[in-house]
Amino acid sequence: MKTAVLTTNDFEIREQDIPKCGANEVLVKTSACGICEGDVFQHKTLKDEEKLLGHEGSGVVERVGSEVKGFAPGDKVTALGGTYSEYFACSPNALIKLPDGLEPESALGEPIACFVHAANRFGIKKGQSAAIIGCGFMGLGCLQMAKIQGAERICAIEPLLWRRKVAQKLGATEMYDPTDKTAEQILEDLGEFDIVIEAAGVAPVIDICTMLVKQHGKIVLVGYHQSNDGMRTVDMKTWNFKAIDVINGHVRREDEKLEAMRQGMELLRSGKLEMEPLVKFYDFADIKTAFKDLIERKEGLFKAVLKF
Repeated sequence: MKTAVLTTNDFEIREQDIPKCGANEVLVKTSACGICEGDVFQHKTLKDEEKLLGHEGSGVVERVGSEVKGFAPGDKVTALGGTYSEYFACSPNALIKLPDGLEPESALGEPIACFVHAANRFGIKKGQSAAIIGCGFMGLGCLQMAKIQGAERICAIEPLLWRRKVAQKLGATEMYDPTDKTAEQILEDLGEFDIVIEAAGVAPVIDICTMLVKQHGKIVLVGYHQSNDGMRTVDMKTWNFKAIDVINGHVRREDEKLEAMRQGMELLRSGKLEMEPLVKFYDFADIKTAFKDLIERKEGLFKAVLKF
């Protein structure tokens, strides 16, 4: 099978053996695999080793192990796993069968599970207000979930105009450009919100969240903070005074993530989630171009998906 291996000179597509399917494993023929921002970060920072990346795979079951129940060859599935390869093997506990009407190429189970799980912790009540800071793929997924939960006022805070336009199409009631604005100026312009969802992963946004959240409101941290080794400074005095809840929107419990993936696939099937404006497909052979476009923040590109 063909596999993309990240080297210090970019990706190389190599021939490797198809993974063996153990007694408690399922072998999946890959239809598509999304590219995560975490993999983009590794691409930019790789120094002296080779890596196999990818964990957003979907496809069709090729083979099942002798101990596996509930899956059969031909089942269309999405996974909490996968690699940039033509096949991947994984535990059946990391797979779900797709609802009728969904194809593996559009499933995007793992990244959708991430923002659905985060949304399960928003606790938005009908009529409340929400600000989404950072309108990349995860931010716009969270925006849609805030709308589904009943938020009345949804403000998309994003410096890039083309992202703000998509946010408006997906349900934002207000769009705001924070470029060259201090947190105090943003507060003066927008006022406070019941829920502030941070989906940018950069240090200055923490101060904006602190300013915008109401007393007894919530800050939900969805952005992945990798720069400066993740070190951040926060205004604990204000956090204490406002009596806010600060929620880590990430998830490491695979059972909870799998359930969020089921919820996400049903929302996708029912049309409540809209992914088409957020996804661009690349042929697997064009993996270098896909990563280059993501690194350069190509206009119109939110989520790159490799199609096999």
